Amino acid sequence: MRAAARRLALIFGGAVSVTTILSAAIGVLAGASMARAIATGFYAAGALALIGTFVFGSRGPLRPEFRDSQGGGFLGGRGLRKATPDERTESVSTAILLFALGIALIAIGALLDPERRAY
Repeated sequence: MRAAARRLALIFGGAVSVTTILSAAIGVLAGASMARAIATGFYAAGALALIGTFVFGSRGPLRPEFRDSQGGGFLGGRGLRKATPDERTESVSTAILLFALGIALIAIGALLDPERRAY
């Protein structure tokens, strides 16, 4: 349980750090205020994570199966196989993680946004 919490903290910390650095850099290049640029970056990163939630959460029960022995090239020689229970569990877990990350990033952006105040 401690290892999982550590990994989640690393994922969240990495997302926050990268978002802050990239947003600040883009804000400086665009000449925007630093607080507004960082808040907008958090909004964008949160929206991207929520799009990832949709992508991972809407995967069906079938997965592509590539067969190199038939020589079908890039588009040919591909079939479908039934997803294993582990693959389906991983898809759902990834979607839940991305949803929580996306909501958290949007909430951080809302807290940091100088143009929007909760009070």
